[in-house]
Amino acid sequence: MDTGKIRGIGVSNFNPNHLDQLIEASSVVPAINQIELHPHLQQAEVRAYNASKGIATEAWSPLARGRMNQDAILAEIANRHGKTVSQVILRWHVQLGNLVIPKTSNPDRLVENLNVFDFELSTADMAEIASLETGERTGPNPDEFS
Repeated sequence: MDTGKIRGIGVSNFNPNHLDQLIEASSVVPAINQIELHPHLQQAEVRAYNASKGIATEAWSPLARGRMNQDAILAEIANRHGKTVSQVILRWHVQLGNLVIPKTSNPDRLVENLNVFDFELSTADMAEIASLETGERTGPNPDEFS
């Protein structure tokens, strides 16, 4: 029964099969799907599915909890642009069209995280980052929940 009380919903950690179940059972298409997303877990299939349904993709753990700060490829890209590895990763998210809100309580990192709109990653940079896909998660796999 549609009472008009809900105008939109967001979900977290939904894969396409989960979204299909939700849409089939309720005819509700979420406005946003927040998923773990970073250069080691790029989730191309989920992002494409979201886009096909008009669902915005938001990244959680967008910096992989700092696990990629020492990555040589990201460090080289950062060096070419005069940026930090975190700034390169955040810019990558922006250029892919992901919504990204990195967690920090450090005022200096907050300023750094916002300073990603004065440069653009090249097609070659984006391809180098695409090569970093490993499938490694920092959190649980949504398909492994009961």
